[in-house]
Amino acid sequence: MEVKLPSLRGLNAFEATARLGSMTAAAEATGTSQPVVSQRIRALEEHLGLSLFERSGNSLVLTPHGERFYHEVEHGLQVIHGACQEMYRLSGVYRPQVSIAAGSGFTHLCLLPLLPELKACFPQLRIHLVPVDRDDDASMQAADIAIRFGRQSASSGSQLLAEERVLPVCTPAYAERHGLQYINDADDLSRLTLLHQDERDPRWLDWKQWARAVAIWPIPDEDIFPFHNYPLVLNAALEGQGVALGWKFIVEKHLASGKLMGVGPEVARAHYGYWIELKYPDNALVQPVKDWLVSALNDERE
Repeated sequence: MEVKLPSLRGLNAFEATARLGSMTAAAEATGTSQPVVSQRIRALEEHLGLSLFERSGNSLVLTPHGERFYHEVEHGLQVIHGACQEMYRLSGVYRPQVSIAAGSGFTHLCLLPLLPELKACFPQLRIHLVPVDRDDDASMQAADIAIRFGRQSASSGSQLLAEERVLPVCTPAYAERHGLQYINDADDLSRLTLLHQDERDPRWLDWKQWARAVAIWPIPDEDIFPFHNYPLVLNAALEGQGVALGWKFIVEKHLASGKLMGVGPEVARAHYGYWIELKYPDNALVQPVKDWLVSALNDERE
């Protein structure tokens, strides 16, 4: 007897909800609304005759049946997604899109310069860069390739791009103007304009955390000048407006060229760094793009 299959939209809604942990996030990732996602999942449960989620208030947890079904469906949708993209590529009628999401600073300072070469290497694809402000942004969850900063992801497919190494940087001219050779104590800091990103995000090391790590304390709060994003922080440092915390992976080129110089101890937090992962690890169309990015970003540092 032929088994009637459930709706593909219902399967997509279920997979996104199970992967992202909420129907609201799934709705954002799939370009629909939360009530639509809820309706599709209920229809899927009615079709299967089983509850896939345990619902308690705002909490949503997979049932044992749901866990088993998710692992099977996730793999199946990956295969279907990859097969369709490959057929689009072979047909030449439609170029599949590969989205790459990363923090705004990383996108503008590291990915954007590589974009022309990346497009030239993969002319059969449409490459879409997605700058995001927060790691839990739905755009980050929905991207084919995600580059995250912070502690190692729980995802087994997460690959380390670079460990976190942070040091104070400024222009040689700024250092000379302020008689700065090396930051050794709080008195040295009190003479400087400290530049920092004005974002309450615990992933990022700030001046107080840096000072605590190198046993310098206290830091006058009024001497820290905030910016809305890291490209603005770095630009201000390059223009000689103050001293910024520089993530080595981002500022290595400027240090090598002499535009910036290190003026304090380097801090490295265990298990922190830049991590790259695929939304669907078995996607044969996206994997080569990820491999190219890893190679190109490492070449940029050498």
